[in-house]
Amino acid sequence: MGRQLRRLAPAAFDYIERSAGEEGLRAEIANYVSRLRAVRCVPEQIIIVSGSQQGLDLSARLLIEPGDEVGFENPGYLGARHVFTSYGARLRPLSIDASGAVVRGLDRKTRLVYVTPSHQYPTGVSMSLARRLELIEWAKHSRAVIVEDDYCSEYRYSGPPLPSLQGRASGAAVIYLGTFSKVMFPGLRIGYIISPPSLVPLFKRAKWLADTQTPMLEQAALATFLAEGHMERHIRRMRRLYGFRREALLNSLWKHFGDGAHVIGDAAGMHAMVRFDDTSVMRRALQNKVDLVSADRYYLTQSPGNEFIFGFSALPERAIQEGIKRLSSV
Repeated sequence: MGRQLRRLAPAAFDYIERSAGEEGLRAEIANYVSRLRAVRCVPEQIIIVSGSQQGLDLSARLLIEPGDEVGFENPGYLGARHVFTSYGARLRPLSIDASGAVVRGLDRKTRLVYVTPSHQYPTGVSMSLARRLELIEWAKHSRAVIVEDDYCSEYRYSGPPLPSLQGRASGAAVIYLGTFSKVMFPGLRIGYIISPPSLVPLFKRAKWLADTQTPMLEQAALATFLAEGHMERHIRRMRRLYGFRREALLNSLWKHFGDGAHVIGDAAGMHAMVRFDDTSVMRRALQNKVDLVSADRYYLTQSPGNEFIFGFSALPERAIQEGIKRLSSV
């Protein structure tokens, strides 16, 4: 940031005509997602936004009319759910199985489908190749749009990150959303939309109407951070650290609950979803001052109950171990 302050011209601190974002950052993002996520795009398809939440808002604003049906993962991400319903969408629940969101049963009334295929939120399941191809074929025939929210795919602990759905979606309209708020830090409100070419002018205009532009100083600093290879080194370090913390969580669950704790989803992301046989876990969490997040609110339908979200990335291993120990006894 300091280097950019010394380097940037005064015009960088004024209004600009490039509402889509700083050109250097868009070029670096195109290279980054092509190499790491098998996304197919050119810089001109990228619109810089203030986090992926703004990307969701602009997508809903452009594509949804009140009463339109949106296919939505069940359970699913609350931030997206609130955005779509605020624009009057009717959410059609897509249940989650071991292969990801179940798209069987979608019909031509559905205008848009929102998915998190690389690490479903909150279950952590990855969408299989067969299911991805099924969704793409449905979108082609239905002339519907897929919104792919790729919020933290960089953090995978067994094998390389999965290729994006967008990269396989030839002939289908896919809006790909990415963010640096997860891979870096939440206060860095920089995300990006990778739009189908036909929608790029609309997204640029919508971004300008929403907030004119994302701050240029942070964009310039991030472009340099990417260009000099710091991002990928950071990801490698954090993947190792988060892997240890996830392992501490799983080992502690096994030590204190054994077969009574069922970890759902893949070895990826920054959280794990756990289903307990013991129905008194939440009571013990309250008694022992453990902040435990129930998965109930993520369901559009009745939840199975006794499922919880464990975010492990911000806690040292000792704190994780102590928290699980407290859940197991009064």
